[in-house]
This record gives sequence, C-alpha cells and structure tokens, in this order.
Amino acid sequence: MEFLSPIQLLILVLIVAALVVQIIAFKKGKFVEVDYSSNQRLSIAISVAAPLIFWAVFTTHYFLIAFGIAIGAACYQRKKWYKFK
Repeated sequence: MEFLSPIQLLILVLIVAALVVQIIAFKKGKFVEVDYSSNQRLSIAISVAAPLIFWAVFTTHYFLIAFGIAIGAACYQRKKWYKFK
C-alpha cells in the first residue's frame, strides 16, 4: 500500500481548505455574478487548459490532452461566473 508523502498531504489539505473557504464565502454573499465577454471567457479557458496540456505533452500522458481540452471547453461554455465583492 502506498502512502502519501508529507508534501502531497499538505497540498491535499490546502485544496480542501480552499474549497471550504470558498463555500463559506459563497454562503455569506461575498461573491457577485459577473458577465464576461466571449474573448474574456476564451482567455480563461486557455489559461485553465494550457498547463494541463503542456504537462501531458512533457510527461507523455497523452490522455490528459483530451481532459485539458474538455476542461477548457467547459470553462468557455460556462455563462455564470462569480468574483469577490
């Protein structure tokens, strides 16, 4: 059985903590809805998908390319975005 290293455990705890903080802030009304233009949504999609695609190419995990494209497409198609007040 493989165990998590301390670094992996720290990263996992930080991700979970960030998600909990985001949920609490959303429930307290700290976010407001934003309407981005198609060019802004495209730049968001590229910035989200590019690191995953580059990682897939450099590590020869080519199945992640399709996953990166799918994430980018989902970000581009999303109409409702939120930002802090």
